[in-house]
Amino acid sequence: MQEPIFSLLDVERTYELRRPGWLNRAPRQLKALDGVRLELQRGDTLALVGESGSGKSTLIRLMLGLEPASDGRVLYGQRDLAQLDAEEKKRFAREVAFIYQNARGSMNPRMRIEDILAEPIRLHRLCEESAIPERLAALLDRVGLPAGLLQRFPSELSGGQIRRVAIARALAAEPQVIMADESVAGLDVSVQAQVLNLLRDLCRESGITLVFITHDLGVASYLCEKIAVLYLGRIVEQGPTDAILNTPRHPYTRALLQAFPRFDMPLKASLSGEIPSPVDLPKGCRFAGRCPEAQAACRETDPALTMFDAERQVACLFPVASAQ
Repeated sequence: MQEPIFSLLDVERTYELRRPGWLNRAPRQLKALDGVRLELQRGDTLALVGESGSGKSTLIRLMLGLEPASDGRVLYGQRDLAQLDAEEKKRFAREVAFIYQNARGSMNPRMRIEDILAEPIRLHRLCEESAIPERLAALLDRVGLPAGLLQRFPSELSGGQIRRVAIARALAAEPQVIMADESVAGLDVSVQAQVLNLLRDLCRESGITLVFITHDLGVASYLCEKIAVLYLGRIVEQGPTDAILNTPRHPYTRALLQAFPRFDMPLKASLSGEIPSPVDLPKGCRFAGRCPEAQAACRETDPALTMFDAERQVACLFPVASAQ
């Protein structure tokens, strides 16, 4: 069996909430992630989907080592991220790249594109200084941009161009994994398609492992071979993209699909009620209050993520029989 590149073992991330005047009161606990189990193989393309507040960005931050897990373990290969030494952290920073949602805001406005792209190359000493110009030109060519952009500043580029530069910067250190947070949000449809095609081609040609946060199920189906659906800090369904989108087994996944605009179906708001507060989670299944299929047992028992079939995992006491 191939060794997973990432393994998340019952990962939790809890934040303490304090307010003025609470000096003599115990802080309240907000669980942004609660018992997440996830395995990522080399070359996988995984989409993290779910409503705002479901824990997608927090999960990425833990996988990038930007925040520690409150409980559980995040493994890169066989090494716990919390136990990496200085040399291992430097290697991890090279091998795992991140593409920000706000690509322009992630770049120093006073630096030219040339210096922005050269920074990770110099940091990791990937080539001699004399070879950097040729390497930068090759990077821009790889993402479909002319070498003439190297002398421009981020503010001089269009939205599509700056997203491609962000991808080029991620590729500069020759990573094994790329993580991206809504990297095509806010772009025109035609430009969005160009960026998605670029990411998909890079993954196929280079074998890069991709973790992509998105609210758009169309983007997930086009770009990624696997999907993990998050709700209130937990994965409620995960497996192959085609299987999940064609036959969702968790009521929440089905509701997301029903709310996604399609030409052949009327658009409807399939979920009623409010998302429970992560500070005060209800007893039993945390989706029960919004689930049209909820039964009495759902309000008493908190379902674990278990194997539904050979490839799919579902956290539901009464999985839906078929897409409705």
